[in-house]
Amino acid sequence: MNPPEKHAPRAAVSVRDLWMSFAGKRPGEQIHVLERVDLEVTEGEFVCIVGPSGCGKSTLLNIVGGFLKQTKGEAIVEGQPVNGPDPRRIYVFQENGVFPWLTVQENIGFGLLQQGEEERRKTIAHYIDMVGLNGFERAYPRELSGGMRQRVEIARALAANPEIIYMDEPFGALDFITRLKMRSDLTRIWQSEKKTILFVTHDIEEAVQLADRVLVMSQRPATIQTVVNVDLPRPRDLDARGYIETRDRIFAAMGMSLRIGESSNESNREPPADSDAEEPDPAGSERRLRPKATRLPSDEDPAAQVIIIGGGPAGSTLGAYLSGAAIDHLILDQAVHPRPHVGESLVCSTTRIFREIGFLPVMEQEQFVHKHGAVWTHWADQRQYMVRFREIPELGLPQDYTYHVDRGRFDELLLKHASSTGSRVLQGARVERVEFDDNNFAAGVRIKQDRQERLLRCRLVVDASGRSTVLGSQLRLKRNDPLFNQFAVHNWFEGVDRGAAETADYIHIHVLPMPRAWVWLIPINERVTSVGVVTQGNDFVKGNEPVGEFFARHIGSHRRLARQMENARPLHEFTREGNYSYVMDRFAGDGWLLVGDAARFVDPVFSSGVSVAMESAKRAADAIIKALARGDVSAANFADYERTIRAGVAIWREFIHLYYQLPPLFLDLITRPEARWQLTQLLQGDVYDRAAVPILQQMAAEIRTVANDPSHPWRPHFCPERMTLEWSAVCSPPRG
Repeated sequence: MNPPEKHAPRAAVSVRDLWMSFAGKRPGEQIHVLERVDLEVTEGEFVCIVGPSGCGKSTLLNIVGGFLKQTKGEAIVEGQPVNGPDPRRIYVFQENGVFPWLTVQENIGFGLLQQGEEERRKTIAHYIDMVGLNGFERAYPRELSGGMRQRVEIARALAANPEIIYMDEPFGALDFITRLKMRSDLTRIWQSEKKTILFVTHDIEEAVQLADRVLVMSQRPATIQTVVNVDLPRPRDLDARGYIETRDRIFAAMGMSLRIGESSNESNREPPADSDAEEPDPAGSERRLRPKATRLPSDEDPAAQVIIIGGGPAGSTLGAYLSGAAIDHLILDQAVHPRPHVGESLVCSTTRIFREIGFLPVMEQEQFVHKHGAVWTHWADQRQYMVRFREIPELGLPQDYTYHVDRGRFDELLLKHASSTGSRVLQGARVERVEFDDNNFAAGVRIKQDRQERLLRCRLVVDASGRSTVLGSQLRLKRNDPLFNQFAVHNWFEGVDRGAAETADYIHIHVLPMPRAWVWLIPINERVTSVGVVTQGNDFVKGNEPVGEFFARHIGSHRRLARQMENARPLHEFTREGNYSYVMDRFAGDGWLLVGDAARFVDPVFSSGVSVAMESAKRAADAIIKALARGDVSAANFADYERTIRAGVAIWREFIHLYYQLPPLFLDLITRPEARWQLTQLLQGDVYDRAAVPILQQMAAEIRTVANDPSHPWRPHFCPERMTLEWSAVCSPPRG
């Protein structure tokens, strides 16, 4: 008996020798967008289309969807030529397409009017449950987050029971964390429904996370130049070697420029024989930089002169500076970027470093929110106290603004930039420990990647691992700062009232009635605002109080803030973070160095974290370059670095300490012109290379006056605190 004949999967979508041109602005001019496009999508397959910005991805999808007519060639769906839109094929757009006047259940049931009432009710309930919108059946789109509205659109598409779903960058307008969640939800839904999906995206990570196959388009006039099969199990492991290799194959197929703003002719120059340079980005207008493939030596050979643990702002900035000095180095990061991270507000001193490492054009190109100043309010005072930033040419600050950033996106861009300047980057590699030689010099790191351990040797190890504090924890150098036992609860929100347009792009700090308690409002984009409650440890979530209730209780303690948050909708689960402040006993040793949060973190109230990370990386680079030139990486060569960083962070610490002792004093000083100017310098990050900080002496003197006068009107707001002698010794620069 012959075995049953196996039939090949039936083609759901076929495109054959398709061309598309549009009329130009001049008479007779033709803009050629697509040429010789051939593709086939089988039934039940999930296919993504990627390519340079403006290459014609959406145009191709519009042709297959019946919204455009091709100039030449064939577009065939389910065996029939495409002659227009068809209700059996649903299109999901990037722009929100839900009807604002209909509720969730009415939106989902919009295309089901031909069904009986009971069948329609069951279908709506089934897809509401599938996309996780139970409890929101009667909500209107204005009452939903962006991610929830996108789920409504997906549920509406599925409820119509289409044969094919076309999706044109449906998650492009969502923030990073919501995009990750939506990709996971879409994968789960697709596995359940097994619809054919043709999905256009500019995000290569998204394509690898979702697709069975990825079609890579060329620059315009575009064709499909490469097809990459994604033979990986679902759910996709973003740390797996196969995932990273697949992603990098797509980037290699597209070709990426190594330099921001580099022209195609410059990019196409033949690299040296031993160069790892990549091909240019054919789009020219969209520079997406990827880390180059990193080839590691054997355990016996040095992996690099310098190994940097961590690919956050400190590690990436240090890498960019070392590349400028032609020092061979390797950046190791446990994460695979982009990684989830809370939104953050920067201080102006980071702009100087962005300019020095060539990253400032990227910040502008990516259109991060400009931060022109800061606003404070006090729970007992309805006034707003404002500081507007200004240029400080003597500090190398050419702009009167800095930035608010989505740290997941910001960190990824900065790491890509480091790679473009010459850093070798290895992602998905966790450092298990730093290895020391017989003379107690750091000699390398032991990493784990894909469940395998290996030793990477080097001359110098730099710990830029942030709050993971890899080396500080290993050497037991870490000490908590008892003065700042702070905790935070934060989330991203839509619907936050940011107040007057003049200050809507400022960071807003709201002082709460409890000691050392405050709330930040940071605009991430035009819709999303990061909001966090920071309190003392003894005021943190206790017992069985839900985190959301703890958050709401503190918001409600400040009348102005409560009004601003009346219509706010959280986008994710609340995140809790504690133990905000710590310091290491040493910042450097024989063959090793700590930078950024791996050395010291104080408190987030004045947004100093990224500034300290980048400033310490800049100064560490200078010390490393000099030490390697001398051929001596002993601790003595990093003593000046440690003194400078300790002194700078000590100014931040004293400033924050004085602020917490008497917030009304700080707000009053903002209204005094001379004090205001000095405070503005500090708030913009001018804390290094200073012999004296007169404004801090003034604050301390006025606090003593309040402390000694029980009748002073500010006395009820006074928070008495003293540093212990022992802690003062720890915070001081080391001697000798």
